Amino acid sequence: MHRLISILLLAVGTCETVYWQTLTCPYKDTHESLQRVWCRQTSPECCTGITFSHTDRSVDGGKLKVTQGSDSFTVVAVEPGYGAGLYWCGMLSRNNTIIRLAEGYFHSSAGAFIWSLTRWILLPLLPMVTILTRIYVWTKLKHLSKESE
Repeated sequence: MHRLISILLLAVGTCETVYWQTLTCPYKDTHESLQRVWCRQTSPECCTGITFSHTDRSVDGGKLKVTQGSDSFTVVAVEPGYGAGLYWCGMLSRNNTIIRLAEGYFHSSAGAFIWSLTRWILLPLLPMVTILTRIYVWTKLKHLSKESE
């Protein structure tokens, strides 16, 4: 049992170092010169974050890596700067409103992402394991009582 726990902890630790979340943000040619935006949604129509230029390759103290394409840019979040949540990428228009290009849910860590998936697998298994364990114990006890007679 201790080996299994050690293996799981090592796997989560390994995932933590290589797990990056990405969001590709396609834009129109007319928006190419605008400031890029990366922000966490705070309400359905608003978000809080940062702006950066089309020449920046590393943003938010290295927590974000940006790759510029011909008609899109891709943001790779090594670590979401504002915690887990729904993030937008976009452009800052000339009247200072955000043109939302794409959005995606970002987890604060690989462990959080793995747990968010695993819990939906474990949830239906827990009652099944409980029932099967109860049946097993009941049959064992029944078998032992027959032997003792």
